[in-house]
Amino acid sequence: MQSTSKETLFLIPMPISEIELNWSIPLSVINQISKIQCFIVENAKVSRHFLKQVNPKIVWDNVLIFEMDKHQIQSQNNEILNLMKQHRLVGLMSDAGLPCIADPGNHVVRIAHENGITVKPLIGPSSIILALIASGLNGQSFKFHGYLPSKPEERKQSISALEKICKESTQLFIEAPYRNEAMFSDLLKTLSPETRLLIASDICGENEYILCKTVKWWREYPIQIGKIPCMFAIGA
Repeated sequence: MQSTSKETLFLIPMPISEIELNWSIPLSVINQISKIQCFIVENAKVSRHFLKQVNPKIVWDNVLIFEMDKHQIQSQNNEILNLMKQHRLVGLMSDAGLPCIADPGNHVVRIAHENGITVKPLIGPSSIILALIASGLNGQSFKFHGYLPSKPEERKQSISALEKICKESTQLFIEAPYRNEAMFSDLLKTLSPETRLLIASDICGENEYILCKTVKWWREYPIQIGKIPCMFAIGA
């Protein structure tokens, strides 16, 4: 049963590219954000920049912005709970996309549930879901792994392990932009020719590139991904 508490924690989507805000964030969400006076965020500077785009008429410098400490999360629990109790409406934001998905924030949501505070997710972009639905790969069974190992040999071993299960379940992962080319190279060297590989870069951006082909095809027509956010996926 949903809590009837007056306090509500809103899970706020952030843009995943520099494209016009209304393209990725619904108007109803923008209107809701404008009513919130307290935000728990991953990065205060990034969040204030976003809020000024949401509604330039609001003096956002007067709004409370609480920055999470990703290295000492547990030490902030009491302070976070007090914020949610003191303010009727509180927003949770990460740096891009949806909070709690490949980003910090799940502990804030847990605190809300444990203390009878309503949790309200708001609609917005997720690079993981957008890449998956644009891939043509299995969308009934899939797993997101975050970052694979950065050391070349460990990365290749991880790629091989994921390929063994990708026929039954689509395997998605990301890489630090400056290592995109190394990841792409290892994927082409390690994967079987008939395995399908998705490259989805700059999702929702002006230079969006989404293509899913066999490894054999990618070897014949390789690309330069560059140092931009990219989602990778493999499947049958």
